[in-house]
Amino acid sequence: MSASEAHDRRARTPRQELLGSTLSALMALQFAAVVMFGKEVAAGDLPFPMLAIRFAGQAALLFLVLLLVRKPLMPAAGERIPLVLAATIGYGTEAALFFSALNHGKAGAVTLLFYLYPVWVMLVTIGLDRRPPGWRLFVALILALGGSAIVIVGGGEVEVAPLGILLALATSVAYTAYLITADRTVRRTDPVTAAAWLGAGAACSNVVFSLAFGVEDLPDASSWPFLLGMAVFSAGAFAAMLGGLQLLGAVRNAIIGVMEPLGVAVLAAFFLDEPITAPTAIGGVLILGGAILATLVRTTRVREPDV
Repeated sequence: MSASEAHDRRARTPRQELLGSTLSALMALQFAAVVMFGKEVAAGDLPFPMLAIRFAGQAALLFLVLLLVRKPLMPAAGERIPLVLAATIGYGTEAALFFSALNHGKAGAVTLLFYLYPVWVMLVTIGLDRRPPGWRLFVALILALGGSAIVIVGGGEVEVAPLGILLALATSVAYTAYLITADRTVRRTDPVTAAAWLGAGAACSNVVFSLAFGVEDLPDASSWPFLLGMAVFSAGAFAAMLGGLQLLGAVRNAIIGVMEPLGVAVLAAFFLDEPITAPTAIGGVLILGGAILATLVRTTRVREPDV
């Protein structure tokens, strides 16, 4: 076993397995809150300034937390360049593509295409490891994707233009690249430290996009409280994402992350008085079934491959 493997954060006990699954579920719920706040932000045709503000706020909050709790501000040696690349080329680009796709299709359709990413993650992982994960992960993936499709299609918003399809698929590929890169190269850095750098990198990439496309208009004053909410929940979601990813690996983190559409529906029911429909209830049961199965996949007596 190499030194990096000896000090990585991969789960090795049932308690760590449960913690990783809990963090991945918290990630999904917090990203659902980001979506709820994002609906209230006037992002314009090209959302780059809005995203730059969101990610800069996230980074500032997390660096402040790191200073308060006296945790390292810098990523672990050997993980800095991969983390910067994952933040700028990976997540920063993914977010820009996703919000740009929303200008060319309904949110449900764009989200449905984006949630193909667990498939790409599993296929890439199989190719890299040269062996498939256990059958239970395949079943969990089918349950999670089927459930999210039912929730999204049940919402009746599945119209999308050809450009929107292309952008949404590009979003799923970019997120896959980010997730695989982070999983395989950022194993020792504290999750909060990594999340702070991811926010900073994503903010920088969207500033570059704003300059490249000549976008100068900032969100109006009424949007700033919602931008603050996006920044706060993004900070929590990213920290939970990195924690769950380091403990569980990319495939299980991706499958559990498909809980996000269900989280949006539940939050909308609680805070916007939107009713829980039959498709949401049926899809939600399937999503939760997939998430629970993904949680139970690995045993701790024999350590399975990091999938």
